[in-house]
Amino acid sequence: MPKVRAAWYVTFVAVCCTCLLLSDAGDAAAGDLGFHDDFAGLDPARWSKGDHMLGRTYLDPANIDVDGENMRIKLPARTLNGGEISTTATQGYGSYSTRMKLPNAPSSITGFFLYKAPDLESEVDIEVFNDSTRRIMFTTYAGGSQTHTETARLPFDPATGFHEYRFDYSQDAVTFYVDGLEMRTWDTGVPQTSMHLMVNSWFPSWLEGKKPKKTAYTYVDWISYEAQPPAG
Repeated sequence: MPKVRAAWYVTFVAVCCTCLLLSDAGDAAAGDLGFHDDFAGLDPARWSKGDHMLGRTYLDPANIDVDGENMRIKLPARTLNGGEISTTATQGYGSYSTRMKLPNAPSSITGFFLYKAPDLESEVDIEVFNDSTRRIMFTTYAGGSQTHTETARLPFDPATGFHEYRFDYSQDAVTFYVDGLEMRTWDTGVPQTSMHLMVNSWFPSWLEGKKPKKTAYTYVDWISYEAQPPAG
């Protein structure tokens, strides 16, 4: 191979390798520009259904549907089964919000969160207890460990009506909101990667595991993601 072509080839390979490394790094500034989904249907290009065990729960794809107005997650009577959806692509820094009405199914929770495998590595969580205790948890994971967790009380019963849950995720901080009211901010221990946006309703092993007597549903009116503009 002539020296000029050889030099060009080496440079080309080096650039390609650098691009692959940057892609694998999961830069949180990259990803979707944003979306607002009213769930007229469940778009398979955007969402995938969970099909695995989580805590006491089998996340059954059959428990996810759209009723013409909302996306629904079914918690079938006399079982500990639930459901989950996840974005097929990863998203980065920005504002994430949803409007949901939660099921009355004590010992289960509903999560609205960012996650990227493996467990504990990268996560930003809102988790609401599906009962009348009005408990909500805010949690972050980064670098293989839980960096923050806090349980707060909502000013309403989440199973009696629709409410907006939101978090703003940036390189420097994560802030959680409920119905526009700021609940908590952390500016340390924040993950630094793009992640999948997920919603699930399930029965964790650290709660009683009481099977609901009646079938209950999580109703998701909409989910929105507004990407953070690139720096500069």
